Amino acid sequence: MHGNGTAKMPFGGEPPDYMHLRSNESQMQLITMNDTGENTPSGSPCFNTPTRDEPPAVIFIPGKASHLSSCAGTAKWWKSRTHLEKLLIPVCLLLLLLAVVLLAVVLNFDRRREAVKTTAMPTTSASPTELTTTIERSTTTTSTVSPEFNICNTAGCVHAANHLLNSMNTSMDPCQDFFEFACGAWNEAHPIPDDMFAYGTFSYVREQVRQQLRVLLEQEVTSQSHSINMARTAYKTCMNKTQLDELKSRLLFDTLEELGRWPLLQKNWDQSKFDLTDLLMNIRHDYGVDIFFQIYVYADAKNTSRNTLFVDQGILTLGRGSRDYYLNATMFNSHMTAYRKFIQKVAVTLKTDANLTRSDEEIYNDINEVIEFEKKFAKIIVAEDERRNNTRLYNRRNIADLYSLLPKVDWVSFMRRSAPPEMTHLFDNSTEIIIYASLEVSQLVDETDVKLLTNYVIWRVVQSNIRYLDERFDDIKQDFIKVMTGQQQTPPRWKDCAQVPSTVLPLAAGAIYVQAHFNERDKTEALEMIFHLRNSFSELVSNSDWMDEATKNIAIIKAHSMINNIGYPNVTSDLRELDELYRELEILDMDTYYSLMKKAVWWMQNREFRKLTKPFDKHEFDVSPAVVNAFYSPEKNAITFPAGILQPPFFSGSFPKAVNYGAIGAVIGHEITHGFDDQGSQYDKDGNLHNWWSESSMQAFEHRKRCIVEQYGNYTVPKTTYRVNGKLTQGENIADNGGVKEAYRAYQRYVKENGEEPRLPGLQQYSNQQIFFLSYAHFWCGQKKEAAAMQQVLTDEHSPEVFRVMGVLSNMHEFAEVYNCPRGSPINTDNKCIVW
Repeated sequence: MHGNGTAKMPFGGEPPDYMHLRSNESQMQLITMNDTGENTPSGSPCFNTPTRDEPPAVIFIPGKASHLSSCAGTAKWWKSRTHLEKLLIPVCLLLLLLAVVLLAVVLNFDRRREAVKTTAMPTTSASPTELTTTIERSTTTTSTVSPEFNICNTAGCVHAANHLLNSMNTSMDPCQDFFEFACGAWNEAHPIPDDMFAYGTFSYVREQVRQQLRVLLEQEVTSQSHSINMARTAYKTCMNKTQLDELKSRLLFDTLEELGRWPLLQKNWDQSKFDLTDLLMNIRHDYGVDIFFQIYVYADAKNTSRNTLFVDQGILTLGRGSRDYYLNATMFNSHMTAYRKFIQKVAVTLKTDANLTRSDEEIYNDINEVIEFEKKFAKIIVAEDERRNNTRLYNRRNIADLYSLLPKVDWVSFMRRSAPPEMTHLFDNSTEIIIYASLEVSQLVDETDVKLLTNYVIWRVVQSNIRYLDERFDDIKQDFIKVMTGQQQTPPRWKDCAQVPSTVLPLAAGAIYVQAHFNERDKTEALEMIFHLRNSFSELVSNSDWMDEATKNIAIIKAHSMINNIGYPNVTSDLRELDELYRELEILDMDTYYSLMKKAVWWMQNREFRKLTKPFDKHEFDVSPAVVNAFYSPEKNAITFPAGILQPPFFSGSFPKAVNYGAIGAVIGHEITHGFDDQGSQYDKDGNLHNWWSESSMQAFEHRKRCIVEQYGNYTVPKTTYRVNGKLTQGENIADNGGVKEAYRAYQRYVKENGEEPRLPGLQQYSNQQIFFLSYAHFWCGQKKEAAAMQQVLTDEHSPEVFRVMGVLSNMHEFAEVYNCPRGSPINTDNKCIVW
């Protein structure tokens, strides 16, 4: 759920990720793909994540003396005792020990007698196994719990209770730090693995799904579906390390020849053959790389019945939102040094492979020029927190207008040669486009030497494609990632390869996953929850005192008009229709990994361009069901919950409602609320950019948004000195706050209609309302490396997990009442920001 993700899979993706979520795309997701670790295999090697490589800090805690100083003090005290004292002290200690032993024997006899009574008169229906599990994992005794509480001892209740029990740090006051109270034990028991830069409950589920996919993809079976067979071939091709070692960088050098050579390495580059249009067109058509601008096809935001062509600003090598890395030399000098070394190591390795003769000094000087050029490019890029007004970004123009923005590109030729052959007649100077950026790159391109332009453009292609080469380049990339993210080692190859089918054939890979791991009853349960969550949102709107009745009615209609995409699309169950989707993509056993991904880029681009001749499909379920995430698309007014996220510990049909509503219910509410955050509120029920707000309601909405911006902008990001960017994260924060409130209201209505649920075993001392909030916080358990935390505050529209808990709950009167938090405590502040 994020303000600038997307439902569409953009053709011509960025070098960091030719199929990643574009900056202007409007599907909002629960977490960034980087957060989930679900970067596509073609994606950036974690280019947008920084870190300092230094040892952990040693912290002195007042009141806790060190072991050595304690021992020294004890020795000194003993020497000062008299002979009589030295004789009597051991005698007294011995008598005290005997008294303790005698007391323990008496107490144990009483307990055994009570246990016999309990066994003779059982008061619970729990099975011995369930009861043992609950007792062993409980962090608190139940002797003080009133016996009138009904305890749920089903397998689902025990499962849910164990998740929560094993996560809690009950020594923490929940009114002081609820994140630590709910997640302290989980975070301590789950250190970040060496092949990751962050780890949390999301990562836990993602790793589980990835492992399940691996098992399914490695099966030696032949499906009746050609596309499913291609998905398995894609995985096996990626895993063919022997072939990669044999090929080394040979196929990348074929690419350099196709593009006219790389002057940074190759002396025989011919400047007279330089043509910027040809170069940019070839790299996006064959390798899915956009640089100075992005082009994609999606719904016309002011007429979502049709698709249209969009042009937007480019993205830097280090990823979307990464401009601070280039512009803040004081804070990020070490990161840019690591980036420079990364380019240099790649270039020297390629030079050695091809036995090239350019000197290391010449290569180094060219690399410095490339980086200085990109710093100038970074100054032109508009910051993401300034790109949240989609109405203002939308500019309807014609292709002819692009010539004044970037005249060195022959735009008509560029479009015609990028599109499938049968569509070239659709592009001329009068062809309508939507421009989402000013494209102020023209002056920079005009004043830059063509050799430097070529070096930079080719570098973007090289860094995008070295991921398809042998492990030497993985090692080079890992050295860079270690500095940028804190990740200590390269993940095992199967982790990346298991994601390849979900990238290239997302619905075919999803069909494999759903058939093996998705329970149809869970889909029914999720749909029922969505119904109740929508009603909750409608109630919040109806009860608001800052909207007029006309605006309220429109908001409620929009909420009830949302399209539901749950689990998987129907096409995954129809093998003939599934194969028709991938009819023009032919993946063969003989393909190399490099050629396979090149085929995928070409196929995706043609598929996207052909959408220009079709209506916009608001019901298209275009996300792989094997993804652990959730989405909202304002142009579709649709919410999407893939099968990957509909599983424990987030959700199960066997879990109590308090647990489900606290976790996945809050996610559903979050996605619904995205339709009414600072960006989603600009779209109407049909997905069109249209102001449906009255002037008074809009002014009140703006006031409430500012409160959220200021609240979160005052949070300092853990492990950094940076504050959360309240402006950048406002959409996610509004959705978080509204989502939990809607889920809690829906759960309370369930209790009112169905009666109180039995309590969880081992957690009987907590009411189900308290369990609801525990379940919500458990959803966000986890931690990041210091560098990854820094990266998040720079580039991510989502607040750090701790504030997705503490920030939200501090705004809820209901939480303070349920946990009896005193006024003025950290989680019951006097000033509460309430939008919905």
